[in-house]
Amino acid sequence: MAERRESDSQEDNIWTTVYSDMVTNLMLFFLMLYGLTRMSADMRSDITKGLEKKFRGATSAEVRAEKVVKKFTEEETASKVSDLAQSEKSGYTSVEINEKQIKITLNSPVLFTPGSAQLPDATKLALNDVAKIIRPVPNAIIIEGHTDNTPISRGQYATNWELSVARAYSVIEYFVKSKNISAGRFVAAGYGEFRPVEGNETEEGRARNRRIEIVMIR
Repeated sequence: MAERRESDSQEDNIWTTVYSDMVTNLMLFFLMLYGLTRMSADMRSDITKGLEKKFRGATSAEVRAEKVVKKFTEEETASKVSDLAQSEKSGYTSVEINEKQIKITLNSPVLFTPGSAQLPDATKLALNDVAKIIRPVPNAIIIEGHTDNTPISRGQYATNWELSVARAYSVIEYFVKSKNISAGRFVAAGYGEFRPVEGNETEEGRARNRRIEIVMIR
């Protein structure tokens, strides 16, 4: 008889413990709800969205929407670049567009004088038009500098590689300092004379090889 009473007492204690835990959790839950009612609507919305993303991640619909918006923005940018290349104002600008990149080539015969990385005023005018197009989009941009194959015997740069990097940097510096485009978006690359687009046998060919390519990664 005593053993049965002791067993009944233990069962009562277990039930009381479970009930106490449940009441405590309910109290905490209602306290949370009360706290949420004291917050502004914007703060409640931010907390709700944060919890949703934490526990289930971004929905596939949200991901698809972001991709559609990004693709639309890039297509709009590509269209503007094409219009720029066809305009009389920027007749020395050529464009290559594919699914991986949008490449703008500044290939004016007066883009750079031999051995120099100084941007002429005519080139700055072309860069002004390019800046209007690339500023609104967040994509990374590679600025590639190129030279002809004329050996450097004197001057500020020891090799065509150094010169090509300096040419790329001069464009980046103009975009950042004069056009207020974020410096973190740019990468400078220099290829020296090793990626010519024309033969270096003529002055016209060498002038075309002294070029800048602006590559926006899609």
